[in-house]
Amino acid sequence: MSAEQQLARLERQILGAARVSSFLDTVDLLRRMLAQESPEIRARVLTLVAPSIGRDLAAAVGAAWNIGVLDAEKVIGEGRVKGVPGTPPKTLVAAARASEKAIGAELAKARKLARVGADVATVLAPVFAASNVLQRDVTTLVNHAGNKGTAAVADAVGLSTVWVAETNACVECLAYSGRISKPGKPFPGGLTYGAKSYHPDPVDVPPLHPRCRCELEPLVSREYADALRREADRSVLRGFSLESEPMRVRVEAAERLLARGVDAPKSVIAYARRAVKRGEFGTRGRP
Repeated sequence: MSAEQQLARLERQILGAARVSSFLDTVDLLRRMLAQESPEIRARVLTLVAPSIGRDLAAAVGAAWNIGVLDAEKVIGEGRVKGVPGTPPKTLVAAARASEKAIGAELAKARKLARVGADVATVLAPVFAASNVLQRDVTTLVNHAGNKGTAAVADAVGLSTVWVAETNACVECLAYSGRISKPGKPFPGGLTYGAKSYHPDPVDVPPLHPRCRCELEPLVSREYADALRREADRSVLRGFSLESEPMRVRVEAAERLLARGVDAPKSVIAYARRAVKRGEFGTRGRP
């Protein structure tokens, strides 16, 4: 198979079936999370998950916005909230279009290389790079759109929002978990359990960084936010993390938290002290 033929096949995968699959996987996850309890919500969400989702990144962003709206309405429990736009902000759609344009430019470079007879590895490198960029942008933009939809509902009813991070999130995202933002206001910049924050500017909604899994919820209970803060502290002390985060970062974060003082069970504090002394946690990756 020639380089041009291989390129054509991969391009179809990236901009065709593979892209649709990526979009639908992300949207379907949100749909299933929403539809667990309420047949009414299930019916409403299914109308959003139409075949058009997946044709382009802008369509996926629009679907995620609507699902974020539905999710927030479910938490609030007041039905449809008036004054919430039915479509995401133009800036989000523009970002989706810009991402696709950048990917298209990389694929165009690959086509030119194939036409002049470049070797297969040289031709396909931009294609694989484009695929990685697309996957990153899908997860980031879709998550951003969903959280913006949630924030729009909370703002419309005058509710604060709370940041929710995964238990094994990075040391920066964990520092935001349980933090509260007043209606229409951003979260403060620069929060981290680490030595240095790489995001000093205020953040309107998650994600904090590419591939970030954090979510936003309307604040209906301050006790819930407090529990998230305690869980974030314990996550640092137990060393729960992904392979993408260096062990040294998590160990130093735990050491810093211990030195500062933390309200946590004695067993958790003792475990953290042993891990810090050893320079390694044995619980990496555990939820």
